[in-house]
Amino acid sequence: MKSKLLCIVISMTIASLNLAFTSLSAQAEARDFFKCKLNDGVKKEEMEKIAADFMAIIRKEGMKGYKTELLWPLYSQDISSGTFYWTSTAPNAAKAAGMEEFWGDSDSNKDVRERFGKIAKCESGSIYLVSNIK
Repeated sequence: MKSKLLCIVISMTIASLNLAFTSLSAQAEARDFFKCKLNDGVKKEEMEKIAADFMAIIRKEGMKGYKTELLWPLYSQDISSGTFYWTSTAPNAAKAAGMEEFWGDSDSNKDVRERFGKIAKCESGSIYLVSNIK
């Protein structure tokens, strides 16, 4: 009897934690950051064109609530020339994961993905929940 009760308590705890995370991720934007570097001789305008083409595909596919930005450091002590951050914002964590999957697996994005691979390489990536402070 005690083991059944323990199983019920554990199951309820896991279910409530799952519900809390689902609720949190459904309400908070999620933003990913990829630290990347342009290959030698590549201009930032080439990467800006790729990002614009990617967003055009996102709109064409009917994926709403996404935004992409490229961050170009004006000054930094710890990164070299040509380094930039590709960041995308999604309506929630689940949709951020879907965006990552779309980037890597979608045939409609194949051209953009291949062009990106020819002009830049990313060394790290991370996804964050966003707390908007007003």
